[in-house]
Amino acid sequence: MNNYRSKTIGLILIGLSLSLKLSAQEAIQKTSLQFYGFIRNEFYFDTYKGVDAAMDQFYLVPLYTGKDDNGKDFNNQGSAHLTAIASRIGMNITGPSILGAASSANIEYDFAGVTTSEPVLIRIRKAFFKLNWEKSALLVGQNWHPFWGGNVFPTVASLNTGAPFQPFNRSPQVNYDYHINKLTLSATALYENQYVSKGFYVCSNSNQQTLPKRNAVIPELVIGAKYVNDNIAIGVAAQHNTIKPIDRTTGTAGTFVTNEMNFSSAAMAYLKYKSGKLSVLAKTVYGQNLANLTLLGGYGVKSIDETTGAFTYTNYNNYTAFVNAVYGKKYQVGVFAGIGENLGTTDALALTNEGKTKTAGMLTNIQNIKRISAHLAYNVDKFRFVAEYELTNAMYGIGDITLSNGLYDATESVSNNRLLFMMMYFF
Repeated sequence: MNNYRSKTIGLILIGLSLSLKLSAQEAIQKTSLQFYGFIRNEFYFDTYKGVDAAMDQFYLVPLYTGKDDNGKDFNNQGSAHLTAIASRIGMNITGPSILGAASSANIEYDFAGVTTSEPVLIRIRKAFFKLNWEKSALLVGQNWHPFWGGNVFPTVASLNTGAPFQPFNRSPQVNYDYHINKLTLSATALYENQYVSKGFYVCSNSNQQTLPKRNAVIPELVIGAKYVNDNIAIGVAAQHNTIKPIDRTTGTAGTFVTNEMNFSSAAMAYLKYKSGKLSVLAKTVYGQNLANLTLLGGYGVKSIDETTGAFTYTNYNNYTAFVNAVYGKKYQVGVFAGIGENLGTTDALALTNEGKTKTAGMLTNIQNIKRISAHLAYNVDKFRFVAEYELTNAMYGIGDITLSNGLYDATESVSNNRLLFMMMYFF
């Protein structure tokens, strides 16, 4: 009897093993991997040192820091570099049906590292999986921010891809799309990783740059809609963000926990037209505290409780707009023109005990920015060569700050001329 039972159990185990093996083989057969990427080499020359990342490769705006005792601008000097750190490798994965949806995934890396402190390390760009149903899709993982615009972004040679006029951000997120013919409605909840909101934390935590978002708990929320046909793409989106700039403050009565949040909102719209060899894109963003999108903006302290040191906050209001036109395929010519302006704070700023204002963000002392660039490209098979000239101007506020709006009573204009040559080999 025991022998019979042992044989029965053995046969069941063998059956289960074969079933699992066949299921695993079937899953493997239904999964395909496709590697892709490119080798990218760039030489660039700048006439003015700037706000940048990846050893000047990702250039945003010229950075004014003052003048020496002879009246010469400290940063009005040239620099040049040759680098391949923007080279990229990725993998597209397609898998079996899950919950009645086609499954896929993507993971992508480049070699730009932590772009300010360690710009020669492998870093993650994208890592997400996606479920596609007939009329909807769910994406979970790190991907481009909805304000990036999906496949709607400027065609330029520079790695900045139009920033700080074009939003530039990849974030961990949950995104849901619903399709109605050629119209797509979307809702996204995001946290922050490499592109972050600024805060006032001072601690030894190596991840302190994401503390303002993590400590707020509430994700950034974005809703959007886009319409796409053969020639036209139209998109709009609205964003609401919550951060906790600091979690403890010190006043005359001691140090206290604070739970004061800063709330901000933004809106984006774009229109793209494509016909034959011509492509034209126009886009604008208006909003508050846009630093996590690699756009100018931030916020400031509008009141300080003397007893506890607790802050309340007011946002800077900023807008950017650009137009990008490209013509050609094998031989290509393109132009980009962008503008942006700091419209000041919603409420008046407060002074600290040291008689200073307290602000956070991305270059809240810039009054306006402008850029114009032009490129020529040669594309053949898997090779692309581009030569580009880019002129970026920034108007900095100097002198005394006006408390009522956070702007300045005087300005200093600085400009950078960039000449760039870029070669890419795709695989």
